[in-house]
Amino acid sequence: MSPRRITKKEMKEDKLVTTAFQLSEWIQKHLNQVLMVAGGVVLVAIVVFFVFSTRTKRSQKAADLLGKATLELQVGNLNQAVTDLQTVVDKYGGTKSAGLATFYLATTYFYAKDYPNAQAMFQKFIEKYGEDPLSLASAQAGIAQCQMENGEFQAAGDNFLKAVSFKPEGLLAPHYLFSAGQAYLKANQREPAKQVFRRLIDEYPDSKEAYKAKEQLAENLLL
Repeated sequence: MSPRRITKKEMKEDKLVTTAFQLSEWIQKHLNQVLMVAGGVVLVAIVVFFVFSTRTKRSQKAADLLGKATLELQVGNLNQAVTDLQTVVDKYGGTKSAGLATFYLATTYFYAKDYPNAQAMFQKFIEKYGEDPLSLASAQAGIAQCQMENGEFQAAGDNFLKAVSFKPEGLLAPHYLFSAGQAYLKANQREPAKQVFRRLIDEYPDSKEAYKAKEQLAENLLL
């Protein structure tokens, strides 16, 4: 009778058993070192758990205060809302709530007609929390709108165009383009205005802003 061939499964099992014995032997020889390493792992685990718990509590406090500020905005208690939003921004920086609070604070300043602070907060949002293209576009348009209110029309036109570049497929892209064209007209920059309106018509032909762009071209003799 020919000897039975050892299957791959049996070979794996045999290697596994051998490795297990070797590992057991090594642990017995180096028990103190193993215990030290194990203790280190436990210590690291405790530290990680503590940091995670702290971050969770910190994030929850930030979210709670942001929720309170949002309710205050809804009932028109702007002064308290600004105070709470500023606390979230200053005390809980880096959290998602701080990002939202920065944007809400910028918007609140804008509607309170405090355009310098509004523009500064929109810029801070872009620099620290602007990861999503849609929010980036909104904040950039916020800066442009502040500049419009301050009479900085050419800069406003440039920033409206920048807002479009962040999210060209966004629903508000045609609106930002039309606003850029209007800003350039107010700055007496007729050629840039003409180019923007034509771009709007070419790239967003079915938008209501495209129709208004045609009117602007005709009214201002930019054809």
